[in-house]
Amino acid sequence: MVVLQVAFALFLLAVVGVIATELYHDASIAVANGIQQALTPGSSPTSVGNSVITDLSSLRSRTVMVATAVLILVTALFTYIIARIALRPTRQALESQKQFIGNIAHELRTPLAVSKTNMEVALMGGGIEEGMRRSIESTVEELDRIAEIINNLLSLSASVRPERIEFKDVDLGAAVQSALDKLHDLAASKQIDVTAKMSERRDVWGNRTALEEIAMNIVKNAISYTPAGGRISVLIQPVYPDHMEFSVQDSGIGIARKDLFRIFEPFYRSDPSRRRGVGGSGLGLTIVSELVKLHNGKITVRSAEGQGTAVTVLFPAGRTQLGLDALGKRARENVSEVAVDFSRSVPRHRSE
Repeated sequence: MVVLQVAFALFLLAVVGVIATELYHDASIAVANGIQQALTPGSSPTSVGNSVITDLSSLRSRTVMVATAVLILVTALFTYIIARIALRPTRQALESQKQFIGNIAHELRTPLAVSKTNMEVALMGGGIEEGMRRSIESTVEELDRIAEIINNLLSLSASVRPERIEFKDVDLGAAVQSALDKLHDLAASKQIDVTAKMSERRDVWGNRTALEEIAMNIVKNAISYTPAGGRISVLIQPVYPDHMEFSVQDSGIGIARKDLFRIFEPFYRSDPSRRRGVGGSGLGLTIVSELVKLHNGKITVRSAEGQGTAVTVLFPAGRTQLGLDALGKRARENVSEVAVDFSRSVPRHRSE
């Protein structure tokens, strides 16, 4: 790092020296030409002087512009290089941490499954007193919660290994419908009305399993934070020339502004009043953001306390559906919003 900083300083000095030398050389030529013209019979010293001054002024302006452009480019280049080198240990540590978590989660699956099976077998047997039965049932519920956390950790670990994920044209509507079918009982238990409206054109460039995981986490969050008797609307439609929009709007309790900008952090949970009676691992939206990034998409969360939450994800349209007409969007007042845009980053892996 120190070597780079010294090299940067020396390079700047070299650039300044070269520019100063060129300016001195050009100025000397301009003055010499002026003197030569002044010695020519019939020439006016005043006009020659004005010409030399004009030439020197032009040289100064050009030199300043060139020097400024070069310094900006060199500074930006060295800043990028230094930042990449400085952040490399952090990126490597984060990668190792995610891989370690994934490995541990994988190792915990087997003993957890065995423990849950033993508990369920014990429940099927007779002669268990009521207090003990309630205790075992509570243990099974906690084991299910641990299993969900482990599955989420494995999903998060897999999302940072894009070389394992295959991309192709996928029917986004089918992936979302599969998630809705799996969550039907959960929504029915809270008497929540879930409606889905899907365009005929809904192919995206992505991975079916990852898309279903995205839909599952977003819709499950909407169900979890929507009171009984509430409503959830799911919409899939083409927008812009080359994108497909998947949005989920709920009539839930909403998200406070202070929590909204941290919802993509791993294990972040909002204030107790919001999560009272709600389970979950705190990894759902983290997994969603990682998978959306993997798809080179954009996720936007708009919410206001007591007014519900709207989550919108933009995916690149399928290769056979490019060139779709844009559709307008209406803004809402008194609404907080956070957006994470990965659409300008280069996809880390795509297979044709």
